[in-house]
Amino acid sequence: MICLTGDTHHDTLDTNEQLWLRQQGHSVSEVEVSVEYVRLCEQYRIKCTLYVTGRTLADQWALFQPIAAAAICEVAGHTFEAFPRPAAERQKAMQHGNVATSHAGTHGSYKEQDEDVARMCRIASERLGTSIVSWRNHGFVHDGNTNEILYAHGIRYVSDDLNWEKYHPERLESGLISHPVNVIMDHDHIYHAHRTPTYVKKQRENWSFTTESTSESFTVDRWGEMVMDQVARIARAGGVATVLAHPICMYTADRFATFERLLQQFAGYKNIHACDVGQYVPKEN
Repeated sequence: MICLTGDTHHDTLDTNEQLWLRQQGHSVSEVEVSVEYVRLCEQYRIKCTLYVTGRTLADQWALFQPIAAAAICEVAGHTFEAFPRPAAERQKAMQHGNVATSHAGTHGSYKEQDEDVARMCRIASERLGTSIVSWRNHGFVHDGNTNEILYAHGIRYVSDDLNWEKYHPERLESGLISHPVNVIMDHDHIYHAHRTPTYVKKQRENWSFTTESTSESFTVDRWGEMVMDQVARIARAGGVATVLAHPICMYTADRFATFERLLQQFAGYKNIHACDVGQYVPKEN
């Protein structure tokens, strides 16, 4: 069982991948890249869930509409603003080998988080004509208030946990159903865009978890092989393999070549949207 997921961000967020594309002279939008991603999913009949920022729906709706119209794709929440980190601050971090994520490490206060979730849900309802029920926080950033807030706004399925050992969705105390990203994700593990071997080596000098398997990076080809190994293992155990493959990472790595090979292999497994994971929670949970 596969739950294929990806994240889509507004172009004004200035993520590291977006900035890299512009530096290379490319004018393509992350939303346009996401449309191509969904078209490939349609071609191979693989369901996908795209977690999209509210700002994308608010400011880039015309570009996003083909995704909203695609039955193969579930549109889910990814915060409204994605709590951006100033580009200048990130560039300085890159130069000094410090962690250079494109987002802040906190939602802020309870009120600020609640307002962001409310804005995300509201714009989704306005644009899509239906309520979203699935959610992943940008950068997986969450705190002790997150699940309570999400549930209060009608979210029922969350994918904020990174855990290769959890093969099944689980019901949380908040009432939410969590399906962990239990397959090696792309962004932090493949060389792509700005994440060259040299860049990653410099970043690792300041990481506290370099001895863990989750700290390694690979070529996109090798990553694809590892994904299929983990998917097969989870399938044999009767679990749900939640795969995270960002449209912009798949595009900048090799123009979707590896992603398309994965879709061809995914066709041999049953695939579901994030909103369908509830039926696969073990009964004892």
